[in-house]
Amino acid sequence: MPIVDHGERRQRIAEIAAEVIAREGLDAATVRRIASEVGFSTTVVTHYFANKQELLLSAYRWVAKLASDRFAAVVARDPGDLVESLLCLTATDTESFRGWRVYVAFWETAKLDPVFAAEQRSWIEDALARIGAVIRVRYGDQDGVRAAAQSLIALAQGISIQALFDPQSWSREQVRAALAREVEMVLGERP
Repeated sequence: MPIVDHGERRQRIAEIAAEVIAREGLDAATVRRIASEVGFSTTVVTHYFANKQELLLSAYRWVAKLASDRFAAVVARDPGDLVESLLCLTATDTESFRGWRVYVAFWETAKLDPVFAAEQRSWIEDALARIGAVIRVRYGDQDGVRAAAQSLIALAQGISIQALFDPQSWSREQVRAALAREVEMVLGERP
């Protein structure tokens, strides 16, 4: 009998749930549908997730972790590269577009469900802290770091929403240029 890696199986189910949400929205992400897509019975899925909310939260966390990992990789290469740090949080490629479609799908749910609202706030706070840390590396510890991080994350979010609906108007190079202009407007030239 083969040994089952339960952590890997749980992650795979969350990944498939995120893919279904990205393609078709939250309504399509039923336990039955996820089980079918991953090739398991609903019993297997419910073994790993107590309810649909837990499954959906796991899908959201999986996508958020991918973005967090991309951010960490950029910072590992250059802790002060603010434009690349913001770029990796913006919808610019297949993986990030999928993540943004999942984020957007959860907005209505987060408005109505305090568990999802808290989850989204937590990830936004994490992103703000990470961006603030990059700002401090790049510009030093100055007043207004949180406000600057909020402005810059709002820009990345706004561009991502526009890119979801009009990807031809937002190539990776155009996004990078917009982020670079805004970084300079918000923080000034790098010292």
